[in-house]
Amino acid sequence: MKKNKKNYYLGVSHGIFYFAAMGLVDYATILPTFLKYLINSNVLIGFVAAIARGGTILFQLVSAAYLEGKKKKPILVYALWVRFFSWILIAASSYILLPHHKITELVIFVTLISIFSFAGGVSVVPFYDIITHNIPSHMLGKFWATRQFIGGILAVGSGYIVKIIMQNIAYPNNYTILFFLASLVFGLCFLSLGLMDEGEIKQKKNASFREFLSSAVLILKTNKDFLTMVISEFLSHAIFMCMPFIVIYATYKLGLSKSDIGYFISAQMVGSILSNIFWGYYADKKGPKFIIISTNILALSVPFLSIFIKSPSLFIVVFFLLGSYMHGSFIGYTNYMLNIAPEDKRPTFVSIRGTFNALSYFLPTIGGFIVDKFSYHYLFISTSVLAFVGLLYALRLKSN
Repeated sequence: MKKNKKNYYLGVSHGIFYFAAMGLVDYATILPTFLKYLINSNVLIGFVAAIARGGTILFQLVSAAYLEGKKKKPILVYALWVRFFSWILIAASSYILLPHHKITELVIFVTLISIFSFAGGVSVVPFYDIITHNIPSHMLGKFWATRQFIGGILAVGSGYIVKIIMQNIAYPNNYTILFFLASLVFGLCFLSLGLMDEGEIKQKKNASFREFLSSAVLILKTNKDFLTMVISEFLSHAIFMCMPFIVIYATYKLGLSKSDIGYFISAQMVGSILSNIFWGYYADKKGPKFIIISTNILALSVPFLSIFIKSPSLFIVVFFLLGSYMHGSFIGYTNYMLNIAPEDKRPTFVSIRGTFNALSYFLPTIGGFIVDKFSYHYLFISTSVLAFVGLLYALRLKSN
């Protein structure tokens, strides 16, 4: 097999296994319901959801500064090992400690999911370098869509597995099995990425971290289109403020059976699969701005529909739209950033975008506070308003 084909298929395999694994431990369904068994605090559930997603971002800025001008593959491999063993330990701790030692398990779970997420932040910059070295820019839309299309199909199967396990195996063994299965699939995911070639992209190394930060600030001041992009993405990610609580709302307020959570996961993945046919085609035909505007409309639709739905089964539509948004948003904003970022400053652009996203990933903590102090409907309304402003910023982007 030719070298470029090998790397393309390994990159696709990485995405396929990643989405399959995430279907088993979905942040919007599995983790919130697991945490609800451990502690009855929506603020804390929102905080853990924020750590699970946002922790990936926290180390990007430091990672980008440290890795400029250096070989990135060794750091990537170390980070992948840490992420793999984090889930092995999560599964082992739930098996040993539950159901009698909930607080100890909560502390260990939060610690390990944080380590998993932080290690992801270390690996992001090497990941984008490897991808942009091995995948031509005119094929990026197809590449991302292929990963997510096939991975989504496997994730639908993951949702079915979740339903079977949740229906037939009692707590806490049901979650332990899901965590263990996810760790195995994550292992295949990380192996695929670790086997890809790094490339020989030469990048300028800043003299110090302070110089790196000054360079980042200068980019935001001089590149107004990039600033508009990161603000738009931040506001569209307001959807994360309500995402962990949609399944809790449907379960504890509207009476959804916990064994039916698997249907939500499958609906989310079906949404990502079907939409990827659309995203993959139009990403290369109409450009990333079109994808960004489309996904911002979806970001507005999810909380808006949640306000009015009264039947738990109808939330399948919400999760279908959520899956469409998640993958389309990634394709749109990632391709837009890669198109406008100079090659020698790509790590800086990646870290700036990640730092903005870090703030949005911690919105679930605010979401939990709103639910505890007010209501779910106040949460859905607040999210809708922020998503609408994000759509307005998306419309201001220049086409590229």
